[in-house]
Amino acid sequence: MRAKHPEAVAQGLPRAFASPLEDTEVRLLQLAESIGVDRPALIAHSMGWYKAAFHHRDVDPSYLTANLDAIDTALHAELPPACHELVGVHLAAARRALATAPAELPTLLDRSAPHGELALRFLLAILEGRGDDAVDLLRAAMDAGVGIADLHDHVLTLAQREAGRMWLMGEIPIADEHYGSGVVDRSLWMLQDRVPRPPPGAKTVLTMGVGGNLHDFGLRLVAQRLQLAGFAVHHLGANMPANDIEWMLQDRHVDLIAISATLVLHIGTLQGLIANVRLAQEKWGQRAPILVGGEPFRIVPDLAALVGADAGAFDAAGAVAAARRLVGGGR
Repeated sequence: MRAKHPEAVAQGLPRAFASPLEDTEVRLLQLAESIGVDRPALIAHSMGWYKAAFHHRDVDPSYLTANLDAIDTALHAELPPACHELVGVHLAAARRALATAPAELPTLLDRSAPHGELALRFLLAILEGRGDDAVDLLRAAMDAGVGIADLHDHVLTLAQREAGRMWLMGEIPIADEHYGSGVVDRSLWMLQDRVPRPPPGAKTVLTMGVGGNLHDFGLRLVAQRLQLAGFAVHHLGANMPANDIEWMLQDRHVDLIAISATLVLHIGTLQGLIANVRLAQEKWGQRAPILVGGEPFRIVPDLAALVGADAGAFDAAGAVAAARRLVGGGR
């Protein structure tokens, strides 16, 4: 890039995105994950995200194209010829995404949608720094008869996604997005107090985020929905180290293991975790099925099978349905 596109390198990137060298390292990792399961849609999705983010931060439009060209040149020189075709397929998908992915993303909120007014007021309270008011809105809605699942799907998830879209579009700073995540976290704890305890003999689900996955909103939301559906949930939280899984399975019987992977960068680690779980289950004579979920499983519908899981889902309703298919039980 320095030799062929010095102007793109010299401009650099916004402070929130580190240096062109570090940016390229991340893109190589994303490309490796995409190639690892041979699903070009993964690198294409990543490039679409970068296109929107960079467009709204006045990054030279030639930067990403120049970066892909430089990666292509380097890999063509460094990798064995037998690899060139496969790499080329994935880089071609990345280039198509740069050409076709939209840079302008419309709002996800709609006042006429179910609980749309509540979602708008909830997000407005967050953006105005009124976290207590935002939580009170949900509490009042529940008192008025709105169910937890509806608050999950039509308020919390949409508000979280909309804040992410606004940050991507350069409409709010990352500080506002982080503040909003904190308010959503508080909201989930408030809702947790109203989740009924599981019935006697309920099927037990072990929930965790794969190592490196620091995002736990989706995982916690799925854990609550499983509880609402009548499952007993043993929640380990985000960023679970793979080497501790054997101890957990040695000491506790579970009927289903649910693992969250939020980013494309987590796929290889997820495969390793699933392999470790299978080995531990074999050692201790267990065979609880494995359910995986997260955004990558929306992008690639057959990804769950590719990473060695028994089923996959990309939203809470899908996770509950998959749990019922795999182990039965629930309400």
